[in-house]
Amino acid sequence: MKYNFRSFTGILSCIVFLIHTLSYSQEMDLKTYIDMVKKNNIDLKQSERQVLISKEETKIAKSALLPDVRLNGFYQRDFNRNFLFINDFDGSITRLRTNFNNSVNANAALNQTIFDAAVFPAVRIARLAEEISVLNNAYLSNELVAQASSLYWQALFTKASVAVLAENSNLAKDQLAQIRKLHSKGTVSDLQVQQAEIFYKKTLPSLENAKNQLGKLMNELKVLANISMKEDIMLTDDLETLGLNNPIYTNEANLEEQPQLKTLKKEVEIADRQINLKRKFWYPKLNLTAGYNFDAQANNFNFSDNENNLFFFQLGVSMPILSGGSNKAKIAKATLERETAELNLTKTKRDLFNQLKTAENTYNNAMANIETYRETILLNENEIEIFKKQLSLGVVTTIEFKESRLRLTQSRLELLNAYLDLHLAHLQILRITGQKN
Repeated sequence: MKYNFRSFTGILSCIVFLIHTLSYSQEMDLKTYIDMVKKNNIDLKQSERQVLISKEETKIAKSALLPDVRLNGFYQRDFNRNFLFINDFDGSITRLRTNFNNSVNANAALNQTIFDAAVFPAVRIARLAEEISVLNNAYLSNELVAQASSLYWQALFTKASVAVLAENSNLAKDQLAQIRKLHSKGTVSDLQVQQAEIFYKKTLPSLENAKNQLGKLMNELKVLANISMKEDIMLTDDLETLGLNNPIYTNEANLEEQPQLKTLKKEVEIADRQINLKRKFWYPKLNLTAGYNFDAQANNFNFSDNENNLFFFQLGVSMPILSGGSNKAKIAKATLERETAELNLTKTKRDLFNQLKTAENTYNNAMANIETYRETILLNENEIEIFKKQLSLGVVTTIEFKESRLRLTQSRLELLNAYLDLHLAHLQILRITGQKN
C-alpha cells in the first residue's frame, strides 16, 4: 500500500510538472507575438480608452443641438405664523395671516437653441478630435508593432550570434585538444599549447555577453507584450529565412497612408475650424424657452383651493457688441496656430521622407551584402577544413588556425548583421509608410 501511495505521488508530481511546463512555456512566431502585443500591451489599451473618451466628447458637443429639459420642485413647511396688521377707520386693527402651513412649487423648462453659428464648428472640431484620437491609436499601434518586431528580430539575431560564438569557442577548444595531442607526441612546443589555451579562453567572454544580451532582449519582449517574467517563450522564426528578395524603391507618394501625417493634416483642419469658430463670435444667437410653473399653498394639504399655474414661451436673442479686443486676439492666435500646424506638417513629411530613403538604401545594401557574405563564408569554411587537416600534421601554427577561425566567425556574424539590417530596414519602411506589419 505504501508503494502504491508513492507511485501515485510520483505520477501526480509529473502531472503538475507537465502542467507547469505547458503553462509557462510557449513557442511563438512573429505573427503570434505581434498579436499578443496588440492584445495585451498596456499603452495600447490606454490609447483605446482615449478613443472612447473622444467619442463621448463628440456626443457632448452634439448635445448643444438638442433641447435641454429641466424639472425643479420643492415642498416647504412653515412652523411660524406671519400676519399683516391693518388700521381700520374706526381705530381698530385687523390682523391677516400672510403664510400657509404647507407650500409646494414645481416648474419645468425646455431650452432649445434655434440658431448659434458657433455650435456647428464646435461639433466639427469635436469630430476631428475624435478622428485624431483614432489616428493616434493607429499610429501608436504601428509604432508598437515596429518596436516589437524589431526586438523580435534582434533577439533572433542574438540567438543566432550565440550559436556562431559557441561554434567559434568549440573550434578553439578542439584546436586546444589537437595541440595538446601533438604536444604529447613532442611535435609542438609548450608555447603553442599556452597560445591555444589563451585563444580558447578569449572566446568565452564574448559568448557569455551574447547570452546575457539574449536574456535581456527576451525580458524586453515579455514587457512589451505584458507577459509574465516567469513564463518561458521560444521564438520559432529563422533570421535567415524570409521572402525579402527584391529591391525596394520609394517615393513621396508612399507616405499618403502614414498615420502621423494624417494626424497633422487633421490638426491643420482643426486650426482652420478654430479660426472660423472665433469669427462666429459676432453672430447673434437665437434661443427658445418653454416653461410651466405650478405654485400652491394650503394649511391642510388641500392645494387645489389656492394654486397658480403658469405656461409661457420665450424667444431670446443675444448679440455681442464689444469684447475689448479679446476676440480679435483669439483670432490672431488661432491664425498663428494654424500656420504652426502647417509648418509642422511640412517638416514632419520632409523628415519622414528622408528616413524612408535611408531605410530604402539600407535595405538594398543589405540584400547586396548577403550574397557576398555567403560566398565569403563558403571560402572560410573550406579554409578551416584545410587548416584542420594541416593542424593534425603540425603544419599550421596556432596563430594561423586562430586567424582562420576568426575570419569564419566574423563572416558569419556579418551575414547575420546583414539579415538583421534587412529586417529592420523593411520594418522601418513599413512603419514610415504606415503599412500593416
